[in-house]
Amino acid sequence: MVLHQKVHPDTPAPDTIRDAVARLSPQTGARWGTLNSTGMLEHVARFHEIYLGRRPAPWPVRVLARLIGRPMIRKFLAISPFEMQRGMRTLPGLRIDAREATAESFETERAQMLETFDEIHALSGEVVHPLYGKMDADVVKALTRHHAAHHLAQFGVLESGDPEGRLRTGPPS
Repeated sequence: MVLHQKVHPDTPAPDTIRDAVARLSPQTGARWGTLNSTGMLEHVARFHEIYLGRRPAPWPVRVLARLIGRPMIRKFLAISPFEMQRGMRTLPGLRIDAREATAESFETERAQMLETFDEIHALSGEVVHPLYGKMDADVVKALTRHHAAHHLAQFGVLESGDPEGRLRTGPPS
């Protein structure tokens, strides 16, 4: 069975995500959480790497994802990325050590995040997700945009009610 899913209309388009990433800088501060902007980019890229099958998830996560992943996806995509719960538990493979996420590696992490984002957005048709099984590629793309939008809002470069990113011209002051 292939997963098809309605997506909340606040989930931004790919170009909106790219534009918001372009507005980030190593100095952009988080509104909540412990990540810095470099660490957030690395976290989002790791999320993409799992979706691309390049980063393994621990076996308990894989089993749990097969059991309850589809209802969770439906729940997540039905909610605006700007209204997602903050401080949710992060999978071990996606956790970032803030001490290692330095300003010096910011551009490398930005490039990696955008490269993996673009790879996912080049997918079409039916894909086999390493955690959730067969999914429509559009659902995979929506999940990556939804996740990225949540974190870009965390850093103030993408705003609720502004899915096209028109309100933000630079990092928050």
